[in-house]
Amino acid sequence: MPNRSLSRILVAGGTGFLGFRVVRALLDEGAEVTVLLRPEQEEKLGVLRASVQVAHGDVWNPASLRGRARGHGAAIHLIGGMKQNSARGLTFRHLNFVSARNVAQMAVNDGVPHCVLLSAVAAPGVPSGYLEAKREAERYLQKCGLAWTIIHAPPLYVPNERRSLIGLLLSLFGALPLIGLPLTNMRPLAAELAARAIARLALSADSFKNRLISPAQLRQIGFAAERRLRQARAQSPAPHESEPLGDDEPPFGWLPPAH
Repeated sequence: MPNRSLSRILVAGGTGFLGFRVVRALLDEGAEVTVLLRPEQEEKLGVLRASVQVAHGDVWNPASLRGRARGHGAAIHLIGGMKQNSARGLTFRHLNFVSARNVAQMAVNDGVPHCVLLSAVAAPGVPSGYLEAKREAERYLQKCGLAWTIIHAPPLYVPNERRSLIGLLLSLFGALPLIGLPLTNMRPLAAELAARAIARLALSADSFKNRLISPAQLRQIGFAAERRLRQARAQSPAPHESEPLGDDEPPFGWLPPAH
């Protein structure tokens, strides 16, 4: 009898720029999805609310996470921030490491076998403090006893929306043969493709294999998943066509509430 929990995925940060798309991609793959969020974030799920389960919890409050991940095959952590606010205590470490540590510990306590962490690569405009906090989160995940997938994601963008000049130049020159090789890791990736790839990685996770995913691998997995989805859509109408309602800056999930 198949293990039903393997297709049950918990997503921390499912209402953000990327998170909404990951949730939608998981649903398109037939997964059972639980979105971990604070009660006031629930309305941001929009049309997806009817298709997912909701677990209320605050990733900066470990006590609120007890039992939230029980029965899931993998937990995806998409929460973080590239802008710190020292006046509120929102340092890069607090936003990116502390939240990841708490989600990983929740997974350990609740018996979740695999944790997927969205990390990043160095690129123009990416603060060094942000990268340092992400690397600290990676080291913690690698030592906490879970099987893990760490994704070194490039900058993300939404097609047909306004992009920065740097992003456009990285896309242009990064696509050139040979000349673009030094820019491979920095070449921006469409958020939809990144979401498709993250969904596939979560659903293919197990309790034995650890994976460090490069930007090139993420791109390849995303394109393959998109091709499969297009073939399926040719035979049946696709659900969840509404645009995301989440934040407009990758890869935020949410920020701690003001005190």
